[in-house]
Amino acid sequence: MSEKNCVLVCVTVQKDCERLIRRGQALALEEKLPLRVLHVSQGKNVLGSPDSAGILNELFSLAHEVNAEMNILYEQDVPAAIVRYAARYGASILVLGPDRSGNVGRVKSLIPPDIRIVSMP
Repeated sequence: MSEKNCVLVCVTVQKDCERLIRRGQALALEEKLPLRVLHVSQGKNVLGSPDSAGILNELFSLAHEVNAEMNILYEQDVPAAIVRYAARYGASILVLGPDRSGNVGRVKSLIPPDIRIVSMP
């Protein structure tokens, strides 16, 4: 595992994810760490709904505005992909939104205890 060197925000393709990125930005500034934004898609096409392309563009723009790198992964096991990504980039703080799919609970059970989880309702 690499040194702890980033704040990682996990987003879905929804407009309300802006608040997650803003919270991650505040934490990154507090901790003097770079900010990363991650979306994990279970399908091959992240643009499953007509609004997804526009929302994804907004999230990429916001990530750029707050000086964050944003990545999209295509994985069937979303929690495992998040945990691997967090380990790869040395996340010290993980920002997660509401648990509508059960993925947040699995992430929390898989994530190493030295990574602080910030859950937002």
